[in-house]
Amino acid sequence: MTSDDTHDRTIKLLEENNYYGMPKEQISFMKQEKVPAMTNSKAHFAQKPNSLEIETKPHGHGDVHTLVYHSGNSKKWLEQGKKWVCFFQDTNPLIFRAFPGLIGVSRKHNLECNFIGVPRKVGEAADVMVVLHKE
Repeated sequence: MTSDDTHDRTIKLLEENNYYGMPKEQISFMKQEKVPAMTNSKAHFAQKPNSLEIETKPHGHGDVHTLVYHSGNSKKWLEQGKKWVCFFQDTNPLIFRAFPGLIGVSRKHNLECNFIGVPRKVGEAADVMVVLHKE
């Protein structure tokens, strides 16, 4: 998943390095749109320095499922006979160690969707699925 900020540079990097040995046909690109950036949880817009223009950023990891569908990748992967798709965030590369277990549990229990959560520190630049509040 790329954005206007990273798409061309990502493709250039892969091409310059011969896709790091992977067949080019095995790599799928999906470019996400950009949205106004917020400065805080009260949804105040971020402004570009010395400008009245609103700062924008890629929409985020939550777009991946919609992009897989709208890009035609889900149909292509199904036609190729793929059974499993694993999504990970670039903020957590160690998750690759857990993928075999995740797929095994999903297969054993015939799950259509499964998640792994990892500990994170409050304020860390990592996304969360759910925020719990004690009342």
